[in-house]
Amino acid sequence: LLAALAEAAGGESAPYRKAAALLRPLSLTAPAPHPDVVLSLPHRLLAQEFGAAAVVRFEEIDFPPALTHEPTRRFLRETGLPEADRVFRPADPDDAPLPTLTEPPQPRELPPAADRLIRLGDLTGDAEAVLDGATGEVRLRTAQGPALHPLAKDVSTLACALWLLHGEDRDTAPTTDAYDRLALLLHHTLTAISAPPTPPATTWHFWTSLLSVKAPDIS
Repeated sequence: LLAALAEAAGGESAPYRKAAALLRPLSLTAPAPHPDVVLSLPHRLLAQEFGAAAVVRFEEIDFPPALTHEPTRRFLRETGLPEADRVFRPADPDDAPLPTLTEPPQPRELPPAADRLIRLGDLTGDAEAVLDGATGEVRLRTAQGPALHPLAKDVSTLACALWLLHGEDRDTAPTTDAYDRLALLLHHTLTAISAPPTPPATTWHFWTSLLSVKAPDIS
């Protein structure tokens, strides 16, 4: 598809068209829930995009007993999570094993079942990604209260979202019409691949806030 776009444009294709060609099929073919992780992403995909040094892979010693979801453990060991400076900074396994919310420090009010919720990393806007150790679902925790918001179906869709956002940062200037169109398409895709199994009670979503998406569709 990318080769066809380049041929039609005389050998060159605008970054927006390249990104849209990759994103639109993802948004149309969002995978159904699966007992394993949703997406099979190889470590090399993240290493090529972010650099090998910026992809954190974990070892068994880094997992707390609360992390009982084996597909999540395997993904964190074999693929890992990328460090995306603008969006996400994963917990450093060299510092300490991944902590649950019940471990200090505890600057915020704890949500229910905090003993099975694991701090996965920091997000932009004084928020953090929290992993449900039993189900593998990734949620958003903010400073606004103990309630958790949906973020991603699992660690694989979180990693894919960060991969897509990293390419958007590199290819498109945020002051152009192309960026606005790409942001809408990217938001649609992120929502499709990372929407949690249980629909949220609100239409607000972290990706919407991050991309400042205001339009309701991408047509």
